[in-house]
Amino acid sequence: MMSAMRKYTKIILWFVVTAFVGTIFFVWGMDAGRQKSAVEQISAAVINDQPISYSEFAQHWEQRYRQIMTNAKEEPAPKEIQRMRTELMDTLIDTTLLKQQFDKLKMTVTPDEVATRIYSMRAFHENGVFSQEKYISMLGYSRISPDDFESEQANMIKLMKMSQILRDSTVVTEDAVRHYSRARARSIKFEWVRFHWKDYLKKVMVSKNNISRYFNKNRNDYDTPEEIEASHILLRLDGNATEEEKLTLKLKMDTLRNDIIKGADFAKMATEHSDDPGSKTKGGQLGYFRRGVMVGNFEDVAFALKPGELSEIVETPFGYHLIKVTGHRAAKKAELADVKKDIKKILKDEKARQQAQQAATNFLLALDTHDQLRPAIQAAGLKTSLSPWVKEDDTIKGIDGAEQLIDTALDLPLNKPSSSLTVGQAIYFVEVVQEKPQTFNETLFKLEHDSLVERLKRIRGDQLTSDWLKQARAESTIVNNIATEAKDASETTEDGSTAESTVEAEKK
Repeated sequence: MMSAMRKYTKIILWFVVTAFVGTIFFVWGMDAGRQKSAVEQISAAVINDQPISYSEFAQHWEQRYRQIMTNAKEEPAPKEIQRMRTELMDTLIDTTLLKQQFDKLKMTVTPDEVATRIYSMRAFHENGVFSQEKYISMLGYSRISPDDFESEQANMIKLMKMSQILRDSTVVTEDAVRHYSRARARSIKFEWVRFHWKDYLKKVMVSKNNISRYFNKNRNDYDTPEEIEASHILLRLDGNATEEEKLTLKLKMDTLRNDIIKGADFAKMATEHSDDPGSKTKGGQLGYFRRGVMVGNFEDVAFALKPGELSEIVETPFGYHLIKVTGHRAAKKAELADVKKDIKKILKDEKARQQAQQAATNFLLALDTHDQLRPAIQAAGLKTSLSPWVKEDDTIKGIDGAEQLIDTALDLPLNKPSSSLTVGQAIYFVEVVQEKPQTFNETLFKLEHDSLVERLKRIRGDQLTSDWLKQARAESTIVNNIATEAKDASETTEDGSTAESTVEAEKK
């Protein structure tokens, strides 16, 4: 059950980190059969006639590959690269199948659901409330446009809804809950091995040439583009608003605009009337921002204004805005001396993360061979750690995330290692090596009953999701050219020759 849950968690995680809008290729001037064949040949994969283009796959692969390859001394073996590419494509296929089922059920994701999800993200909060200024600046720093980010969140909601449907269809009996509680009612000792990128940091060296090369390759990221400083007033528009409600809100904004033109203070009006909690206390100030980080209409209007000018009413998915530009900065080219220190830290951190990830991957392969933690640890020349006796809701002093390690271990049988477990910024493998039962506590069971039911439903729901994906794959028409290329590469290198680690520049 836990392995199924971890598998589904990886599906969602990779979708959140790398989801992009796909490009669909059309082949004109062919009959239906030839067109379908041509699409299959020029696509990385086709799932029930829905293609994933090589360019889309390349976007996902670039992000994953960069994490493990930046500034590395040497590339992983070609077989390892092909394995990672195949694993990534399997994830993309699974997420596509889930989204296709979502569409078959004629379910929808409304703009208001997307906005609510974004507003709830603490990363964009200041003083406990959503800040549009922080939202804009953080997306800009990550070089993600709001439109792309909001599209990702819509897809994420689709997957969450599908997961909930499958979870809600599970039946958890009282006997099953009691049996599950009894299975967890034990004290255990468990071993673990940890791969934390900071443990590799001291051994990482970065040369001046690597810093210079990185700067030249990413110079545009360090050049300062044209920026403007602006303030705004937002009257939030509900996604299900009627035409009458829209008109009423627009008339209110028109009144505010006329008052400002007549001399009313913009900052005061923003503080009194704006629905943006992050900026209203600052008089509507958004600070400086560049092109590509605001929603389209807002950005187009803002960059067309001169300092001191007030916009007309601007409509975006958030609602109606008034924009006042208060400052302008011209574009500026970066110099290596100004960013050298930052680049060195980036390269060191990335290389340490790559080494930790590679070490965890190598250990996973060793674990597949030995099937137990300690022999695999010894074969890899690593050190193991042993927990004290612990039980549910315990912790281990000095270990961040110990509760999650204990929680995972309690769902493992004796002497059976877990798969990789990400806790904080480290990757762990755990295995229960000793156990002793505890007396079943009926009072405690009743107190924890509801949480146990939800936990068991989640585990069984994730198992059901895994089973559903297997069945969906079996019943679907899937062309997976990435897997085919990996198989061909493997067959080519059986005689010891070296295969290419990339595939025709992703067949652009």
